[in-house]
Amino acid sequence: MVALTPLGSLPYPQPADNADIPVHLQSLAEAVDGRTVLRFADGAARDAKLTDPIPGMVAWLNNPGRFYYFAADKRWTALVPGPSHWYISTAGTTTSAAYVETLTGATPPLAVTATAPPSGTLLITVGARISNSSANLAYLSASVKQGATVVSAAADTRAAIVGGTNQVSSCIQYPVSGLTPGVTYTFTGAYRSAAAANTATFANRFLTITPMV
Repeated sequence: MVALTPLGSLPYPQPADNADIPVHLQSLAEAVDGRTVLRFADGAARDAKLTDPIPGMVAWLNNPGRFYYFAADKRWTALVPGPSHWYISTAGTTTSAAYVETLTGATPPLAVTATAPPSGTLLITVGARISNSSANLAYLSASVKQGATVVSAAADTRAAIVGGTNQVSSCIQYPVSGLTPGVTYTFTGAYRSAAAANTATFANRFLTITPMV
């Protein structure tokens, strides 16, 4: 009588079983088959092959280049990577009234790369300790690029904004949607002063990109 391993319930023969190696190997292979990382061209190929998936199954799809697991709610769910984060403590300044990605006195740029999940949406969180040399405003936003192409430009409507000479910690969080799943994008902090006559200062800058399922 074939016995089962205590953890994975994989079959193995007993001394009294018939010495039929092909049958025993087939039984073991079939038991292991659904427990490995399965590989498919896309979701349609997966669903055609796995007509009755079991919760806990894991599958890789070449398109969009992601791992999925079959959850207890009977749905294939993406194994989404964790947030990408970068932090720079060095303070830098700008007098530019238009958004710039580099600051005087602070290198390198505040930049993070992240791959779009199947939802095509990534959540941006960008912030810093911000001040201005006058009562005017200072803005911190982020640009999104795929290679050299700007997908989402820095904008005041998507910016952490501080006014006055006192340093104030400020951040903003917003989603960027419509991205191509599986494609890597670059997110870069962008800064400006409300007027070129004023100096905007940014310290303790951070940028976090979180995939949205």
